[in-house]
Amino acid sequence: YRGAPAATRAMVQNVLRRSCYVNLWKLMGDQLTEATYLSIVRNKILIDVQGEDVLMQIFTSVVLQRKPATEAPFLEFIQRVCAECDGPDGACTKPIKAGCGGFGIRNFLTLFLSIEVSKAMLDRKTAAEKGDGAEADFHAKRVALFTEQLVEANPILTEISDCMTGEGRALNAGDADAAEKWARRKEAANLALAKCSQKYNALMAELREAGW
Repeated sequence: YRGAPAATRAMVQNVLRRSCYVNLWKLMGDQLTEATYLSIVRNKILIDVQGEDVLMQIFTSVVLQRKPATEAPFLEFIQRVCAECDGPDGACTKPIKAGCGGFGIRNFLTLFLSIEVSKAMLDRKTAAEKGDGAEADFHAKRVALFTEQLVEANPILTEISDCMTGEGRALNAGDADAAEKWARRKEAANLALAKCSQKYNALMAELREAGW
């Protein structure tokens, strides 16, 4: 790398910078401006996409909690971006439609699994600090299972979202046959997601029964 031409080094640097946010880029492509991308990363905003519409979500930690380890509410902030890029005359390229941005179908599972992974990682750290290697290994397996579930479920969630988008467009176009096909695909994807959840629920139950 050090001896490579400047153009090659610049290309490598660009690839490395983009690789840090490759999942975000694959999801949204060029739909948003660079400034919006940076804002999303800096503020750790959850993102979901449905068609060309983008849903942004921020969940706070618990508020008004009377004492630790008790249930408490949290706040959710939502912003929907339906037509960020302007046309040549400064007008929006597309009219904003009701309910644009979807409802964050990917984010529900991502948020849940992220919380569970964080808890399992903390449990693993605590066990390791106590010198309990067996318990630490147990919690490491929990982390692995939650992570595997997220990876396996993500394309299914994308399929559901794409089907919802396709069905909506078909209905707007008055194409009942196409809408029905999208609806059938969506139902199949929902069944696949249910099977995925059942699979990992069973694996987690087996892990808990085995203990450490």
